[in-house]
Amino acid sequence: MMNAHSTNGSTACAAPFRTIQLHPTRRCNLCCKHCYSSSSPLLKESLDLNALKAFLKYAYDQGFNNISLSGGEPLLYKDLEALLQFTKKLGYNNTMATNGMLLGSARNQALLQYLDLVAVSIDGPPGLHDYIRGQQGAFEKMQQGLQTLRELNKPFGLIHTVTPESWKELIWLGSFGFDAGAKLLQLHPLELFGRARQELAHWVNDDLHLHRTYILANYLSSKYQDRMVIQADLLHRDYLQSFPQVVNGFARTCNDKSRLAQVIDNIVVDETGTITPFAYGFDPRLSIGNVHHFDGTLFDHYLAKNKVKIETMMKRTLSHVFRNKDQDIINWNEVWVYNSRKPLKASA
Repeated sequence: MMNAHSTNGSTACAAPFRTIQLHPTRRCNLCCKHCYSSSSPLLKESLDLNALKAFLKYAYDQGFNNISLSGGEPLLYKDLEALLQFTKKLGYNNTMATNGMLLGSARNQALLQYLDLVAVSIDGPPGLHDYIRGQQGAFEKMQQGLQTLRELNKPFGLIHTVTPESWKELIWLGSFGFDAGAKLLQLHPLELFGRARQELAHWVNDDLHLHRTYILANYLSSKYQDRMVIQADLLHRDYLQSFPQVVNGFARTCNDKSRLAQVIDNIVVDETGTITPFAYGFDPRLSIGNVHHFDGTLFDHYLAKNKVKIETMMKRTLSHVFRNKDQDIINWNEVWVYNSRKPLKASA
């Protein structure tokens, strides 16, 4: 994921990282119960490298500067090393989310040189991790991957999907990550998209769980200050009301609102080549286009056509968040994706 909103409310300018989330394949060596993209070993479709290169050159010239690889398992994308060589040469910051189990091969270790940060997913202590991953011994193999990263002096972080079963393990998780040498611990609440909707529908994070996560994240941030970054993908409603520009690029006073990269910090490219704004799962009717057929007017044309609609959706969604006094802690990504699929009405 690795595309959290900046917590610096004092700025009204564009985020320092304008991210392209790449899902070059949904093929994976696991079938995790919480997988929002429903990835599995049975899925073979993957992105054409040449088409992807052409788009990434265009996007870089338009202001995007950060690649966040996900999947599926990115290490199973056959053209991964060539892709990372290309993006690094262009000037992108390269990051990758992985389950960490495939880092033993010479091929996968060689491509680490083109990555600025590797984020390894972890679901809690061994028993919980293996249950979510659907494979006994998955935790041990993930630990071996962390050891490989340490031996190769590759900066890495941990990504944890917070569930009603795992929030109580966050103190343990902070200690595990710090002892392992992680530079980052990202806490992302479970979202009921993809396979999670079927497998973990009973594990809904209610307001109490989000409060607990928010409080514990602040505790961990204080405990590991300047030694390990704690990133919780949660925002307090009052903070969001004071600084809506944290999520609303159209509200940033110093932005060039005619440039897509300055008002939409994150775009997603999936294994079919579809380009989606903001987040995985965002309303496909508002997709930007496809990497297999686009021209140099793609972003300009998209903004001209959809700017008013997206601004209206953003204001409607924020208004709803501000009026709902029963929920203080907001998983903005989930709220925004959910609201993108609602019919657009005249009144907010």
